[in-house]
Amino acid sequence: MKITQHVLLFGLIISRSLLCAQSNEGTEFWFGYMQHRDVGQNTMVVMVTSKYNTQGTIRIPLHNYQQTFPISANSVSILTLPSYVENTQSEIIQTTGIQVVTERPSSVYIHQYHMSRSEATLILPVSALGHRYYTMSYAGYDQGAVYPSEFLLLGLEDSTLIQLTVSDWTKGNKAPGSTTQILLQPGQTYLVQARSGSGDLSGSLIEGNKKFNVLSGCTWTGVPVGCSFRDNLLEQMWPIPTWGKQFISAPFAEMPYDLFRILASEDQTFVTVTEKSSTTNYTLNKGEYIEYQASAPTKIVASHPIMVAQYLIGSMCSGYWVGDPSMILLNSISQIRDTVTLYNSRFEAVVENYINLIAKTVDLPYITFDGQPLLSKSPKVWPVDADTSFSTVTLSVQEGPHTIISEGCGVIASAYGYGNVESYAYGGGASFSAIDAENLIPEGGCLTDSLHFYTNLSQSRFQFIWDLGDGFIESRAEFYHKYAQVGRYKVQLILFDQCLNTRDTFAREVRISLRQAAAVQGDSGACIGATLQLSATDIPGASYKWTGPNGFLSLEQNPVLDNINASTGGSYAVVGTVSGCESYPAYAQVVVFPSPEPFLGRDTVVCPETSGIPLLVLQPGSYQAYAWQDQSRGANFSVVEAGNYQVTVEDEHGCKGSDEVTVRTICPTKYYIPNIFSPNNDGFNDDFGIDGTDIRTLDFRVYDRWGDLLFETQHPDKRWDGNYRGKPVTPGVYVWKARIGGYRSDGSTYDTVEQGSVTVIR
Repeated sequence: MKITQHVLLFGLIISRSLLCAQSNEGTEFWFGYMQHRDVGQNTMVVMVTSKYNTQGTIRIPLHNYQQTFPISANSVSILTLPSYVENTQSEIIQTTGIQVVTERPSSVYIHQYHMSRSEATLILPVSALGHRYYTMSYAGYDQGAVYPSEFLLLGLEDSTLIQLTVSDWTKGNKAPGSTTQILLQPGQTYLVQARSGSGDLSGSLIEGNKKFNVLSGCTWTGVPVGCSFRDNLLEQMWPIPTWGKQFISAPFAEMPYDLFRILASEDQTFVTVTEKSSTTNYTLNKGEYIEYQASAPTKIVASHPIMVAQYLIGSMCSGYWVGDPSMILLNSISQIRDTVTLYNSRFEAVVENYINLIAKTVDLPYITFDGQPLLSKSPKVWPVDADTSFSTVTLSVQEGPHTIISEGCGVIASAYGYGNVESYAYGGGASFSAIDAENLIPEGGCLTDSLHFYTNLSQSRFQFIWDLGDGFIESRAEFYHKYAQVGRYKVQLILFDQCLNTRDTFAREVRISLRQAAAVQGDSGACIGATLQLSATDIPGASYKWTGPNGFLSLEQNPVLDNINASTGGSYAVVGTVSGCESYPAYAQVVVFPSPEPFLGRDTVVCPETSGIPLLVLQPGSYQAYAWQDQSRGANFSVVEAGNYQVTVEDEHGCKGSDEVTVRTICPTKYYIPNIFSPNNDGFNDDFGIDGTDIRTLDFRVYDRWGDLLFETQHPDKRWDGNYRGKPVTPGVYVWKARIGGYRSDGSTYDTVEQGSVTVIR
């Protein structure tokens, strides 16, 4: 689905009485924009159309952006969005989700473009979204930069817990098959991109506890791989329950072939692809896909629901020299509708417009196109060789809105167009009904409840035979039933499509429970920074939901609380659910114990008085256990020398705390300077200097009466011998000056200047 510069296609699906099913028409939509090749340069627009005169509001809630706009019936309102809505960072929660709300049913399309690189998609309304998706994309491209495969998650409900399992390496270094959980609030987005241009995130599984939206595609790619004419891909993903088991493909006009991919939702899915008289069989497991080419209409039949994607190839590879890569998802033939309105556009450089239809062959005379018989328009009709009850129809059309009405079983429609290295393609001219056992048959409930059986399918088209597993048979499309006993009931629904003449059987085990609270592990205590595991036990097959302080939410049976802090403490509630029947809440109290805080005192200075006698005794407080820096385990520690000392203690809860202290050995400075000495070599007072201990620095000088310097030293142990230039000085009085740096009793330092005189006698 690719567009050029403004509006390219708008699909408006008008439901009549043939099939009561969900379409792409609604009143609330959530979506976002993935990264484009030209980051920051592209234009992003929203296109809204309706068959009513109405109005809408577009919001970017987490950026306080809001705009109200009118919608004229059968026309298009185009809204240009600010550049910050483009998601450009992989695996980071962002705030760029966009909401559109309209007063009456409308259809929404988005597209982003820059120059000749553009792409677009329809957006499903919230009512058609689901809880489980697989992604379909295509490998990207490397050209100096990486242009990766990508997908985008959109939150639309409070505390939506999403689990994604990626199929290839991501930019955030998540390995293929690895699982990540993300909690999204309304308006939050989460972009995931492949690590390399050759990576392909097709087949990534995404599941959530509430409805959310998924878009998938590629920043820039060539289709098929190696084709040098490239474009970006952007496609709305469909919830797995809307997939089908039978498909008809209609070729894109003038193309030598189209590229297809088929992806399975269940293991051992057997797929048959028939093109003309050629049949190919495949076996796929869930998340696996195959790729093939086809040049004619095909019929695709699978044993389990599948996703089918059709790709328009690059113009260089097609040889047609207009058009470029685009991607659509096909609707199964069970999703046909009786009335479809599509919009074909000429923007930006589109010169050829087309509509493809898929319909029952016998219905072709009863289909009108813009009020005229379809066959009067000289369409190209291509019977499906694999199933001649169906035909594909290709119409060359003018730009503008087109309405197709079938008085028979209905149609599936898509619109597309080609330009110079440009193209667009939209699917969506069909229903989006969830037709599978999980959506047609409830999983169960509580014994006291009446179960609601509701298929969302019209009795004018379908016949129903319900076997409720307890002896009751029902034929209505909607009813309530109350089971008399706790137990497991095998419920079977036989569904006959009177239009397509198909018969399907759906079966599911319905579990009726009488629910008591789940058993939880006893109240737990933990230390700050520790890890604690909560634990709950319910009957086999139960799912779990934990809630707790600070918005804690987990769907795991035994969730782990990491790096516990004071705010982690409190009451945690768990509810077990079995087949739709919830248990009463059970509670576990988590107490967070504070870390012990031993105290060794502040860093200190001591003056040893006697060697070997403890300088001081360290006492951290009263605890259960101690571990000192030398691995000793005593409650106290005797310090006999300077150094760093550490202790780790453990309290009665097993919580640990530590402290450390530095001890220095320094004594107060003491000194004495005599006032007489006799340098006569008699062994008594033969030299002169400072007598002291613990002197830190010294500048000591002696002068004669005329101020001449006779002696100087910076070493406390160096003294004057009474000589000057090798000759004894004459007896008399001499002056000295001393600048002394010392220590106080608390270990702090000081500097002082002293001066005086000394008498030399011989």
